[in-house]
Amino acid sequence: MAVTLTAESYFLQGTNPGMSVPAGRDVVLITHANPEDNMFSRWLGARLSAAGYKVWADLRSLRGGDDFWDVIDETLRTVTIKQIVVVSPHIAKSGVKKELAIGDYMSKQLNDPSFMIPIRVAEVGFGTLPPELLRRNVIDAFPNWAACLKPLLETLEDACVPRLQTTDGALLRSLINAQEAGRLAILEEPETLWSNWFAIDPLPEMLLLFGAKGTRDQFERWLKSSGVPHVVHSGLAATFCDPASFQQSGGNGPELQTRFRITFPSLLDGNDIDPFVNRADARVHVVNMLRQHWDRAMSVRGLQRFEFAAGRVGWFFPDGLVDGPVKFVLPDGRKVSRLVSGKFKDRRWHLCLVAKPMLWPLPFFRVHANMALSQDGRTPLPGAQTQRVRMRLTKSWWNDKWRDLLLAGMNWIAQGQSSINIAAGSESLGVSSLPLRMETAVSYRAEEVRSSEEDESGEIWLDSNLDEDGFADDDQADPEGTA
Repeated sequence: MAVTLTAESYFLQGTNPGMSVPAGRDVVLITHANPEDNMFSRWLGARLSAAGYKVWADLRSLRGGDDFWDVIDETLRTVTIKQIVVVSPHIAKSGVKKELAIGDYMSKQLNDPSFMIPIRVAEVGFGTLPPELLRRNVIDAFPNWAACLKPLLETLEDACVPRLQTTDGALLRSLINAQEAGRLAILEEPETLWSNWFAIDPLPEMLLLFGAKGTRDQFERWLKSSGVPHVVHSGLAATFCDPASFQQSGGNGPELQTRFRITFPSLLDGNDIDPFVNRADARVHVVNMLRQHWDRAMSVRGLQRFEFAAGRVGWFFPDGLVDGPVKFVLPDGRKVSRLVSGKFKDRRWHLCLVAKPMLWPLPFFRVHANMALSQDGRTPLPGAQTQRVRMRLTKSWWNDKWRDLLLAGMNWIAQGQSSINIAAGSESLGVSSLPLRMETAVSYRAEEVRSSEEDESGEIWLDSNLDEDGFADDDQADPEGTA
């Protein structure tokens, strides 16, 4: 999006006398997603201005009373000679798409196929570009922004884009002011940073590998009836579970014989790991069993399994499992109160936790919050069919909301305790209910007003027009929801 800039003084200086310049056109307009791509636009605008070009960008506010789209439309139609388009994962925002449509029209009107200049600032597939950009040469600024400057300046010079005799002081001052405003938002006050790493605590003491009397087929049939997390390796069953609980887990079965005992530290550092081939082999099996323990614990606590479009598995809170919002107080005194399910039109939304066990740099579960949808409050709608709906519903959910949803879900699963017991028997195995965190010497003051699209009952309402499938074509969001 763009706004006007009046240069204090400028001189139209073409570098290619043999090339004609449309009368009255002297502006390089930067189209980008606001606020996601502001940083790059500010960086690029400063360098283009320093090179003598007259730049328009939305880093400065519109004048009071300006009609936003009237200004954009008039700017592109009357004074813009080149439109730089910042290509990022946010290029599908509605405002950017409107500017692309106007730019594509002006490209045809001016008979200038290079009127729009795409610059890629993120790992966006070229085949996924908007139709207006598909046949245009894309300048790459990923992963190094500076890489785009030389080809861009050469493109502007070859096109005889007019330049100012003196640097555009107004633009440079506005860019400096914007950077200073960002610095002023940093406070000399400590702040707690929350991760989504939940330490495995307590750690399992031992990995046991069992054989059994009888035939191998009998042993394998019995293992299938066992609900205890385990893996089969070299004909042996490996588990963290204590011998008595494991023996009883599948009902009447063969008598188990303990063949190997491996301490958990040995599994991590690779010492004394017979009968595994090597340290990597042992760790793969450990991660597998930890995942099984997590899945079993979530099922036992009443959460429902959900498979995302990409194949990842999460566990969501069905209706009726949690009565009202989850409320608790964090160690720093901050109060958390979050619903873990609610309503959207004729559907139900549910907090869904996705966990991945990790062993480096320490044993932990990386857990993030996501969303599942259902019609009846319990049976999840397929992930492949609801991906874009879920993305749209959570578009206005900022990181602090995802963080609190994650903390609320983990707190409920732990029933207010410091650790979630995920053991299958009497062995020791748990996951901390609070993630790892760190203190920083400074903090950030967020002054923006964040509107909510969710009422106290958990019903989500959207103020934009949605089609029958529940999403608008111009809406994109982060499907993971960082925490």
